[in-house]
Amino acid sequence: MAKQQISPETVLAEGGASVAGITLKPTFVQRAGLWLAAGVGAIIAVVTVFVLVFVYCHYPSMPSSQTLSASAPDAKTIEQYKELTQVAIKSGQDLFQTIVTQALLPVLTAILGYIFGKGERAG
Repeated sequence: MAKQQISPETVLAEGGASVAGITLKPTFVQRAGLWLAAGVGAIIAVVTVFVLVFVYCHYPSMPSSQTLSASAPDAKTIEQYKELTQVAIKSGQDLFQTIVTQALLPVLTAILGYIFGKGERAG
């Protein structure tokens, strides 16, 4: 069986798009969906930066060497520091998971699925 090659111009012409130097324009629904997806993506980026700043602000500072040498139970101080850092990181993870993973990502995937999954019906 011989393979037949089809030029890109033929494929575009069959799809209803013109090729003679004219750029293809997306439909209104595609443009609106892309703007919505860009907006949701921007919100995700802003929330991510906010969560990173939140964790940075609530992250405890490392005990100084003077504090460690002055106190007898060094292991207890280090364990308390580890617990405080885990609390700060856990609260940031919970905040990120609640806002981004459970709320915004499903919206973004629904928008992108609608844009790219919707096929034009030839009628």
